Amino acid sequence: MMYAAVINNYGDESCIDIDETISIPEPRPNQVLVKIEASSVNPIDLMRREGYGRTIFEKQRRINFPWIIGSDFSGYVIKKGNKVSRFQEGDEVWGCTASPGSGTYAEYSVINQEEIDLKPKNLSHEEAASLPYVTLTTWSAFIRWAGLRPEDLEGKNLFIQGGAGGVGTAAIQLFSHWGCKVTTTCSSTNIELLKSIGAETVIDYEVNNFHDILKDYDIAYDLLGDSVLENSIDKCCNILKNESSSHYITLTHPLINTVDDKGILFGVPQALLLRQQQKKKHKPINVHWSIYRPSLSGLQELTFLVENGIIKPVIDSIYSISDISKAHKKVATRHGSGKVVIKNDL
Repeated sequence: MMYAAVINNYGDESCIDIDETISIPEPRPNQVLVKIEASSVNPIDLMRREGYGRTIFEKQRRINFPWIIGSDFSGYVIKKGNKVSRFQEGDEVWGCTASPGSGTYAEYSVINQEEIDLKPKNLSHEEAASLPYVTLTTWSAFIRWAGLRPEDLEGKNLFIQGGAGGVGTAAIQLFSHWGCKVTTTCSSTNIELLKSIGAETVIDYEVNNFHDILKDYDIAYDLLGDSVLENSIDKCCNILKNESSSHYITLTHPLINTVDDKGILFGVPQALLLRQQQKKKHKPINVHWSIYRPSLSGLQELTFLVENGIIKPVIDSIYSISDISKAHKKVATRHGSGKVVIKNDL
């Protein structure tokens, strides 16, 4: 048996319980059993806990509850499937799983071998667990969905709406390395932090509206959306050059919510219609909706960048897994600086 932080129903952070009677999963041929030393909290974890994506995620789980959520991990290889050749028992590894059935708020988890790499030697497990999901979210958004390569970004003026969170702090470092001129927004508390990791211009959103002072940007990367700024897509697109080389990329689009509301049969066509309407409205600017997808090449590049000191963890706080409800509550405030990490120390 193992322990895990589970939910037995959808709800707020109070619905998370520690269950010490969970069976240790057995790796399939292409999976690795990892002893999890640390994980981290991402906004998607809070959303899933509340029922976001239930229409899709419930179809991907063998049983609905108890459900172990969590995506990031750092730990040790305990056992491997017979088709796994890249790892040996005892290897220190890290990564991020996209499988709803392999949550990482647990003592052990089985991870697909395409979602795992050797952990950077210069990071602790707590530091390592803070980076994969947030960095690969941006990798997926730009490389997969927008079709942009690192060499396409050199010299570009890039705006990040909401730079102080986990995705933002990782993205600033990544884009700075790729040669972008990065502008972002945050509260006054985090201005110096974001400048120290590569942002050239930081706008205090409590003092100025970015859409009133910026213009002629090449790319807008929207991490907040309408939940924070009304008509966010319009305001972001208005600061871009009205050219076919301009890109608006958002993580906060209505695809999953529409499917939850209308079901897969009617929800997917409705969401695609909404996306097409947005694309038409803002043409020639390219509008992209991004959904996280795992990438082994992206994770391997991240390992390289971390080991060479190009990308560094930005950690807000570390909680014991027994205090995971408090960690979720902290992330829900949206006032952190970087990532909230979970340490397995039961």
